[in-house]
Amino acid sequence: MSLQLALLLIGLVVIAAVIIGSYDRARLAKRAKELTSQVRTSTFTREALSILDKAFHPVSRLDFNPKPLRGAAKRFIRGKDNIPVLTINEDDAAFYEELERIEQAASMPIDVDLSPASIHGDVDQADEANNLSSSSSWSKNTSMPDATIDFVIELPGKGPLSRNRALGIYKQNEYLLNKPRRLYGLRYIEGVWSNLDNDSDTAQYSDLLLAIQLVDKSGAIDESELNTFGQLGLKLADGLNRPSKMATTFELALQQATELDSFCQQYDTIAGLNVMPSSKQGFSESEVKTIALEAGLQFGPMDIYHCKNDEAVGCRHMFSMANLFEPGTFHVQPDNEEQVKGLTFFMQIPCAYAPAKTFDKMVAVAELFSQKLGGYVSDQDNHPLTSDGTLSIRRHIDYMASEMQKAGIMPGSEIALRLFNA
Repeated sequence: MSLQLALLLIGLVVIAAVIIGSYDRARLAKRAKELTSQVRTSTFTREALSILDKAFHPVSRLDFNPKPLRGAAKRFIRGKDNIPVLTINEDDAAFYEELERIEQAASMPIDVDLSPASIHGDVDQADEANNLSSSSSWSKNTSMPDATIDFVIELPGKGPLSRNRALGIYKQNEYLLNKPRRLYGLRYIEGVWSNLDNDSDTAQYSDLLLAIQLVDKSGAIDESELNTFGQLGLKLADGLNRPSKMATTFELALQQATELDSFCQQYDTIAGLNVMPSSKQGFSESEVKTIALEAGLQFGPMDIYHCKNDEAVGCRHMFSMANLFEPGTFHVQPDNEEQVKGLTFFMQIPCAYAPAKTFDKMVAVAELFSQKLGGYVSDQDNHPLTSDGTLSIRRHIDYMASEMQKAGIMPGSEIALRLFNA
């Protein structure tokens, strides 16, 4: 074969490779454009954001581990409180009937079985579970913003936009904000939304979403911070040469924040009860530990015990058990000499999935402790808890769960945890 013919064949191979590569890039770019167009045509209402979240990021395991309660007496439901009236009009009746059906279908298996056969594991297994648990696992998700609690600025673009370019502008300004905020990008080519903080340096995007939470545990966002957030959106738009679009006006967002904060203050409530010793001697802490493990409680973060539900559709955490007196904690390996003067069981109602059923189990576990330790179950005022008092607290919980559902915030959902446990 002559040298000229060999060079000709090599040239043809190179040309073919270039043509094939160009075709693949064009095909992928077209697909990315189609995905971007589909997202860009949707308005970011609560429904649209919810659809995106469910499509790209299935429900993940939500969990948290509260610390022993201090100074929260006013937030407790008490059995002597007036029972709110739960009213459902005809228009809502069908909705609640369907909601009850869904809840029953997805109901967590919390039937109380406290026999020795129901022991969930020994000390080593409990410690392993504690090491795997996270105090704020919801915050590590790449879930989309929710119009119920977030103010969103859209930054559409064709891409590809590098992560470091967008994140560089964002990081230079976001430290001025106090409320939880995130920058999301629609991954170029893949067509999947993700949090830029969690992506690799090589990630590229088309559309961007900038979101800030309107309310957290410290209260509602104020006008100054919302204006600062708006300025951040403008700086991103100018620096990245793309338009910006707010999901709503500042005025409506501030009004929404005020109403949401009032809602949170009303429903940020705890259901709790105590187990008190019948004698001055108190309870042996080593015996408390044995009963806790038999009842399926885990010794975990904050050095207290937690009850988890691995089958829950929403939050895994059900309730916690702490030492009623200072320092409120327990020892990892207690000896027979260590005494506990009282136990307290508590649950954050808005953060519990199926809170009424969770309360039922908490009562059953507390009664088990009182029976085995020779004590009695009391309310927050140290009065023996009667059946009427238990029923009253449960009715309060039912009412609160119903009102939260009406507001579009399901107890035990990620939104609930962001609002009430952040």
